[in-house]
Amino acid sequence: MALTNEFAVISSNLKAGYGIYGTADPYDTTKPNNGARNPLGSIAFIPAPSESSQYYGSGNLGGTLTGSSNGYGSGLWCKYVLYKSATNPAMVAGAAPVVYIDETFTTVSGSDTDSLGSATIAPSFCAGWLPLNTGSVSGIGVGSLISATILNNGGNGSYVWLILAGFIPSAYLSTGATAGLQLSMAASANWSVVATAVGTPAVNKVIGYTMTAPSSNIGDVYACILPF
Repeated sequence: MALTNEFAVISSNLKAGYGIYGTADPYDTTKPNNGARNPLGSIAFIPAPSESSQYYGSGNLGGTLTGSSNGYGSGLWCKYVLYKSATNPAMVAGAAPVVYIDETFTTVSGSDTDSLGSATIAPSFCAGWLPLNTGSVSGIGVGSLISATILNNGGNGSYVWLILAGFIPSAYLSTGATAGLQLSMAASANWSVVATAVGTPAVNKVIGYTMTAPSSNIGDVYACILPF
């Protein structure tokens, strides 16, 4: 059975109502398309909360759909990929960057050592921000419902959505970051970013901007990973 991408399927299988923040479709050879719900590598635009609450849980990116809610007018460009990590690093409590591990640009890992090239070149192959996280923010973090063990699914992996562009609440950021800085993925460090002043030469490609000063390494981000 072939998959098409006219309409994105967001299962929210880990926790109902959490949209891409609650989606990790297990790779399973007993199911059609090995359990994938969308074509691998497919790009989807999730409407802003101002247009629809279909993909947003209570408290997430709009909640009651009031114009004063953070992210109210920001849609998300997302990509459907297979998360599969050889080193399987422990997850963090906020959305964080992942890397491509091969030239299909359909498989990602949270570990820099799994990256195309090497750990030092990993930032050049940042694939997007993985919204799945172990945090406890309502509508965003699914806590113990996700872990490295659950996500990596016995080494077979799980299909997930990545955020390429748009507003990300409660992302995982580096210590010392403040509001209004540009973000690059850190080399030789899992899930990590480097924050520098906007306009300064970036050693690695810019993947977003800090919206707020982080508290305990958690803060809001505007993602901007191009090309898709």
